[in-house]
Amino acid sequence: MKRPLRPLLLTIIWLLFVFLLLQLAGFLFYQFVVSQPISGYGYPTGLERPHAELGYHYQPNFSGHFKGTAYQHILIETNAQGFRDADFAPQSGEGLRVAVLGDSVVLGPGVEAGERLTNCLDDVARPGAEAWRILNLGVHAYSFGHYVKLAELEFLGAEPDAVLLGITLNDFAPMESVGPARRARRQAEGWHKPDWVARIQSRLGRTYAGRFLDELDTRVRYALMSANDRQAYHSLWMRSVVDAWQQDDNRERFARRLDQFTAALDQRSLPLGILLFPELNALRDPETFDGPRQQVRAMLDERGLNYCDPYDDFARQPDLDALFLQRDSVHFTPRGHQLICDAFARCLEAGSLADLAAARTGLPRFEASSANP
Repeated sequence: MKRPLRPLLLTIIWLLFVFLLLQLAGFLFYQFVVSQPISGYGYPTGLERPHAELGYHYQPNFSGHFKGTAYQHILIETNAQGFRDADFAPQSGEGLRVAVLGDSVVLGPGVEAGERLTNCLDDVARPGAEAWRILNLGVHAYSFGHYVKLAELEFLGAEPDAVLLGITLNDFAPMESVGPARRARRQAEGWHKPDWVARIQSRLGRTYAGRFLDELDTRVRYALMSANDRQAYHSLWMRSVVDAWQQDDNRERFARRLDQFTAALDQRSLPLGILLFPELNALRDPETFDGPRQQVRAMLDERGLNYCDPYDDFARQPDLDALFLQRDSVHFTPRGHQLICDAFARCLEAGSLADLAAARTGLPRFEASSANP
């Protein structure tokens, strides 16, 4: 019995030795900031759960960290309603309650909860306006179908007095087609790895050894790309969005869901403001990539909807890369979130968000042009 066990024991000792070496290398890499980590953010294991009507939603009262090595120091916590925010229970003197709907851009991957646009919107001042409370209802990969369903579900207990909708250019995607919804279906049907396996993988992934291996893998794959491949990698998402907006069914679905959403808010007498999120490729090469934004603006103008478009605010910045997460053309850095907040304040003053401004001041709602100055 001893002889067969010896190779196994030596193998275990060797694997432990390699693990400790990787732990040491990872410790030195991250503790001494050898270079900036680049391996994405990744959503925490156990954050998503199936939802009968939304397809998927976040676990209430969840706490975990982003999995990607670049952002593992960032905590993500949800409230009793399953959103990344403080509890939505009414507070004394909170004033107007504004629910901010959107996908991962509103959720804020890669930044601390306090660095997001919804947190700085709490501080946006307007002469003569009462206080308001901004509620973050962002969930990654949500689209217009989810926003309509949230309105039908009374915003899962958020009880807003007004709504601010953040639009990302792929919000035409059907609810059932997004990745988290497919994962939720597999989980509901039992086609998924056991929770204990996922949690062990998550724990290993948070060790210095696991983080370092993930970082090395990302860097090696990126280094092997040609210059053209790297360019395609950075613009792949937006190229797919531009192509999708050429298809009639996507444009029609977006318009139909937009009308359903505004009708649902009208039934509840909830004022609506709309915020368009700039995208890096569209800022750098508008001739190639800016078509979808222009089409969205045309739909909003046609319906007389109030919206704020921070595109020009971003385009005037000398360093666009400083506004977006590393190797990411969609999600904002803290500086990008602050710039969105500044643009929102400008739009309030300019009348581009007339319904929200009127609701906040308590004045009668009025019609105003949605064109931005």
